[in-house]
Amino acid sequence: MIAAPSVMLIDMPVRHRGEGLALGRYYAIILETDEERGELDRFLDEPRPAVIAPDLLDTRPSSVVSDHVIISRYEPPADGWPWVLVCRWPEPYARIASDSPGCDMARDCYTMEVFEHLDDLKEHSAALLEQLGTHGQLKIRMLTPGSSLTGTA
Repeated sequence: MIAAPSVMLIDMPVRHRGEGLALGRYYAIILETDEERGELDRFLDEPRPAVIAPDLLDTRPSSVVSDHVIISRYEPPADGWPWVLVCRWPEPYARIASDSPGCDMARDCYTMEVFEHLDDLKEHSAALLEQLGTHGQLKIRMLTPGSSLTGTA
């Protein structure tokens, strides 16, 4: 069975927005298990004197094993939220990408793109599939996970 990870987007307060965040404002976190979600929820609920990046899962190795490129598209949970495209890369592709300048991979195997408009996501997806097609026959699965939950912290 191939499953898509969950994605948590945190809309950062204005004073903490800027370069390095998706669209300059969203902190994105990839969650693979319910246990990780619980761990992240506990982390976010802890009182702190200052803002701390919730990066506890960013470098944790993925528990998903697949020889497929897995492309997951996430619809906005409500108006004003972005579209998200997550790609999970099998080890040979992840190794090549991790050596590429400017390619940031979460958990050693995921890339993520965030789009304000569906047309931009579609254009990017088409270009991605075209580029992947130049490498010969690949095993690709496209997933659109179920509805998203929204909340505040």
